[in-house]
Amino acid sequence: MGTSLTDEQAAQMAALGRPLVVATDADLAGRVAAERDYWLLTQHGLDPGAATFPAGLDPAGILARDGAAALERALVTAKPLGDLLLEERLTHLAGEVALRDAAHVLAARPEQHWIPGIDDVASRLTLSPAAARSRLAASVLAWNRDPRASARARLDETGRVKDRLTAALQKSPAQRWAALAAEVDPQLISQTDWPALAAMMQLAHNDGHDVPATVRRLVEDEPLADLPAQDLRYRLVATLPIDVAPSAPPTLPARPPVAGKEHADRALKSTRRPGPRPPRR
Repeated sequence: MGTSLTDEQAAQMAALGRPLVVATDADLAGRVAAERDYWLLTQHGLDPGAATFPAGLDPAGILARDGAAALERALVTAKPLGDLLLEERLTHLAGEVALRDAAHVLAARPEQHWIPGIDDVASRLTLSPAAARSRLAASVLAWNRDPRASARARLDETGRVKDRLTAALQKSPAQRWAALAAEVDPQLISQTDWPALAAMMQLAHNDGHDVPATVRRLVEDEPLADLPAQDLRYRLVATLPIDVAPSAPPTLPARPPVAGKEHADRALKSTRRPGPRPPRR
């Protein structure tokens, strides 16, 4: 429903107690609408999924072009919408600002996602896990105190997200995917095959695939060879054929305990989420 979704409708859907998938258009307006939907839905205790589609297509377009089976596949393979919001923050922001905004996203999700989510954020931002958990604990406390007010504050920031997404669309593939490349293998962007690899990543993204999750999984499964850009390009071609459903997100390995996190862990445990709130009449 995108920008037509209202708070009253979100409350009514929450009362049904059913899983929910947001399926907005695969364009800038659709991404911004999905961002808005996240905050409208999570304040009512929902943890929505997000279906992704090839560029230029929406659910009706998929149904008309590829049939009901393809639309069903896009819905049943939907990943958490919160993961997409996290990826946007970690791609376009840095340091403490990225941590703050990522903590806001995680705080709105069910508590079983807090620890693995914030530890992954800390790892990607190369920040202290203890500091990251403390920041998340503060965001969770604020969210639990008043989900509606916290969601409204995030909705007021939707314009900033739109600006970041707009700026990203104006970048070349080599610029757009440079941060991901530097994360998985700093040698990638210096390789002669880097422009071709970046173009392949952009094509996969345009076809509705989760490129960051797929790239990370491919590199985790097996280290890249002596010509990493060429190797990764071949792996992407083999892994992401055209017009198939987006790949599943990677399963992150368990992280060993890190000294200094006990205080932050206690803070998070003290913020256990209360039971579901009844819809406001």
